[in-house]
Amino acid sequence: MNQLDLIIHPVRIRIIEAIGNEALTTQEIADRLPDVPKSSIYRHLKQLLEGEVVRVWDTRLVKGIQEKTYRIGHAAKISPDALASLTASEHINYFTTYLMTLLRSFGNYAQARESQGQPVDFVKDKTGYTEVTFYASDEEFDKMQMMINQAIMPLLTQPAGNGRVRRKMAVITHPLLENKENTHE
Repeated sequence: MNQLDLIIHPVRIRIIEAIGNEALTTQEIADRLPDVPKSSIYRHLKQLLEGEVVRVWDTRLVKGIQEKTYRIGHAAKISPDALASLTASEHINYFTTYLMTLLRSFGNYAQARESQGQPVDFVKDKTGYTEVTFYASDEEFDKMQMMINQAIMPLLTQPAGNGRVRRKMAVITHPLLENKENTHE
């Protein structure tokens, strides 16, 4: 199985997301993905281990049974070469899977609020979705991405606690196609 097929799969991408920057047991992963059968989590976790996307971080005996703790491995990133070799159709298929995962995640949040008798409150929950369109040179765009990365990197290593809520931020960027007559190069 190629790296993209391994990572961009509806269940496996959610397992990767559930683990994030933490070390979790299979039970902790299952707790974060209550709608995924535990047998499915085991099966997909095995594939992620074989592909070195996930690795065993620690093992310990619990009531005579060996319990493993998992972390994201070095292979969780998709190389630029792997992306460059894709056809437009393959990109669209992988992107669709990724979007469906985002949709499921947001749907789980909204449905959880509703089942608790609470409205989806974008202000209170610091939630939202939006898009903006702007003009930027490659250098200006690189600078913006660097600023976002500098703001986010310290947050990626923070532990739970102290009022911290697990949050998800997805950023999708692409150039907009325009009639060349309307561009100001």
